[in-house]
Amino acid sequence: MGKNIFILILIQGLMAVLMAFMISKMSFMGRMGITFLYREYLVLKSPWKTAALIFCVQLFLLVILAFFKYFTPAKIANALAIFTIFVGLGAAYFTYLDFTTTSHKYMKSNFHLGVYLFWVAWIFSAIFFLFLKKKKVTLTNLEGSTPNPETK
Repeated sequence: MGKNIFILILIQGLMAVLMAFMISKMSFMGRMGITFLYREYLVLKSPWKTAALIFCVQLFLLVILAFFKYFTPAKIANALAIFTIFVGLGAAYFTYLDFTTTSHKYMKSNFHLGVYLFWVAWIFSAIFFLFLKKKKVTLTNLEGSTPNPETK
């Protein structure tokens, strides 16, 4: 199970790099808007900073989902995963509305696709944890790792 989560983290890292590359290919007008008006988004002009930010957000989501998967009952962990899927779907819809009705529609399609991929990766992580099975732990030796000499 730990190997599967490690593979998921690698996939998220590769997707973060892809998303950052696509987001950094924004239009000239978008670059000028970020440079002069919306300075809080300057991180989006640098692909490596964008990749690091996206990866940190995805890693935070993975930690939260893993924590609930391992330390809460299955119903609660699955409910959180389903809630996370709905949050991702809703956010993707509102992103679509934003990209079609505001000045963000003038950004290039690579920028839009990079942001949509973020929500796809978000939903993918939630689905992964929704179907991830916990390993069952058997309690065969309750006294420790050394066998009891009286039972021999």
